[in-house]
Amino acid sequence: MTYDHIEMWLDFETHGPIKAKFYSESGALLKTAYYRRYQKELGVERPTEMVIIDGLNPKWVTVMRYSDYQLRSIPDAWYQRDYLPRFKGE
Repeated sequence: MTYDHIEMWLDFETHGPIKAKFYSESGALLKTAYYRRYQKELGVERPTEMVIIDGLNPKWVTVMRYSDYQLRSIPDAWYQRDYLPRFKGE
């Protein structure tokens, strides 16, 4: 999904994300994300948990936990919307 605009809160010292609000073209708040549980991954402090709260129904909450960070090369095609139906995650 694409968003019309995103408001992002960054840590002053590390420039890491703290919070983000994702908006539709009409200005409606679609999601709020909180970036938490920073740990050193690939030599840099990175969030290992993201809590996403739905903008239309705040009772809908998703928690995403990240682990085993790895560097890898991503084909440019994966960034194209038209490629999505053919995408097969590894």
